[in-house]
Amino acid sequence: MSGLAKWVMQRPRNAIIGVMAFSIIPLLFWIAAAIVGLVVLRRGVKEGIPVLAWGCLPILVLTVIQGDASAIMVLIDVTVLAYLLRSTTSWSWVLLVSSFLAVISAMLLPLIMHDMLTLVTNMIQQVLVKEKVAALPDKSVIYHQAVMALSIVQVMAAVGSLFLARKWQAGLYNPGGLRKEFHELRLPIAFSLILGAMVLLGEGLGGQYLILSQAAIPALVLSGLALVHGVLAKKRIGVVGLIAFYLVGIVFLHMLFVNILITLSVIDSFVDIRKRIRDTSSNSSDSE
Repeated sequence: MSGLAKWVMQRPRNAIIGVMAFSIIPLLFWIAAAIVGLVVLRRGVKEGIPVLAWGCLPILVLTVIQGDASAIMVLIDVTVLAYLLRSTTSWSWVLLVSSFLAVISAMLLPLIMHDMLTLVTNMIQQVLVKEKVAALPDKSVIYHQAVMALSIVQVMAAVGSLFLARKWQAGLYNPGGLRKEFHELRLPIAFSLILGAMVLLGEGLGGQYLILSQAAIPALVLSGLALVHGVLAKKRIGVVGLIAFYLVGIVFLHMLFVNILITLSVIDSFVDIRKRIRDTSSNSSDSE
């Protein structure tokens, strides 16, 4: 995809064509979002907005016809997050604001995608009836769950597209930059407390407030993953260690894996674990 990134950055017209093309191809709108993110990261929001506006015209027509605004919302989220990353050079801000965007999205979706969400709710309810689920949830509960899930997926797609855009930018202009940024990603104490409060409030109040916890969890998990990647890189453990880590976490720990990552993220905010771990290369040089 480096060839695509290089072509897109040659002139704004190429970026607009790329956004138009990928935004109308089913399930490839995340590439269009990454193109917008790359333009904003490299050239600023002043050049990114025209690319977003002109590139979104085809998908806007499809949104009106189909009633699915997911692609447009992801493109807008990426534009906001790319501007934030360019302004602050901080992935911590990106994670915090992405959590807020998920909450905002959950409030907007019933207004702009009501028909589609109702259709999805009816389909889910029919499946549950066919499966003869004993405790069949109320239709309003299913609807709320669908809204919450879609809002989280949209923001996670936006963050993923931003990572891709930053990878393209690093590959073209700063090789290895994204890897270093991810390994150093650490939430400040204030951010960790805000996200932690969102989790506690969402889980404690439940109902419509559950979106608070669901929006905050991905940010904490991603920060926890960055900590593990950073520690393994510092100890020069390599790819084998990462594969073992993910296998154990996903295959054996399941949901406990998420809780461990959240806990590590919060602890790291207070004690800065990576700073307390000596680099393997420095250890070897000291022994010499």
